[in-house]
Amino acid sequence: MTDSTTISSPSRGDRAIQTAQTLANRRLCRDHYRLTLRVPIFSEALAGQFVHISPQRPSEEVGEESDQASHQAWANTLNLPMLRRAFSIAGLRRGDSGVEMDVIYRVVGTATRWMESLKAGDPVSLLGPMGNCFPVSDRKPVAWLVAGGVGLPPMLWLAAALHESAKRVIAFCGAQTQDLLALTLDPKAQPDSSAKTATPSAKEFAQQGANVVISTDDGTLGYRGYVGSAMAAYHQANPIDADDLVVYTCGPEPMMRFVADYCVAREIECYVCVERNMACGTGMCQSCVVPVRDTADSAGWSYRLCCTDGPIFEARNILWETPT
Repeated sequence: MTDSTTISSPSRGDRAIQTAQTLANRRLCRDHYRLTLRVPIFSEALAGQFVHISPQRPSEEVGEESDQASHQAWANTLNLPMLRRAFSIAGLRRGDSGVEMDVIYRVVGTATRWMESLKAGDPVSLLGPMGNCFPVSDRKPVAWLVAGGVGLPPMLWLAAALHESAKRVIAFCGAQTQDLLALTLDPKAQPDSSAKTATPSAKEFAQQGANVVISTDDGTLGYRGYVGSAMAAYHQANPIDADDLVVYTCGPEPMMRFVADYCVAREIECYVCVERNMACGTGMCQSCVVPVRDTADSAGWSYRLCCTDGPIFEARNILWETPT
């Protein structure tokens, strides 16, 4: 298995700040939107990587302390976020007119309320690509993608990458309730409420040849319960050799921990896309630490940074609680 510190990043040194143009900002469900941006150029990037975005400020060149203060005052006056926010890339397309990318977000605070207000043509300051990427195994034919809530975006791009690699993909998608599921449902293919069968009920995954198992906490769509439990129910009904399977997961930390522990206990290769608050996104502020197993350290563990060492970590290496 790949060590958590060696999962590759295709463009570690090529990230740049640039102005992106808003192409579309479409509502997907009650609180979720798909923001489509275009930039003139964008370095090589792969599924699992993210971008750091913020409002376009009067000047991107912040050097003197007085400039810092003026930027803070500008953001405060307009009720805009001062710090950038990290968002996984949900899709990326290259063309003659530039590079288009999708970001899916849920409106919960100052930054996402600003994003909700964006219209076609509005500028956005974008830093990226950031972080490492999901590894795609040459030897494992089956991939399960387990997404809870806003953990969905990187799984959409990953599904496309796995489809290109001729993998057989099953996506497990969970939400609190049906109107918080940021997917386009196919009325001709209803999700299985028992979670024993995957169906082509979500168009975004069906377009990539992937069937889905959908769960909602309140049972308003698909399996009633958490998405990790839906995955376990599907696995019980559809046994598969661990040597043939790799699992990828992103979403709320309790959900990811369940999936990671489930896979580690069964020796199933599993990769986790971790979320942390990132003040800088470049490793300078040291704020987005993740405790991991580390045999080279005398304590047996050490910290890694979500922004530069991650956000993708191998499940067996993550310590979900900091050792004392």
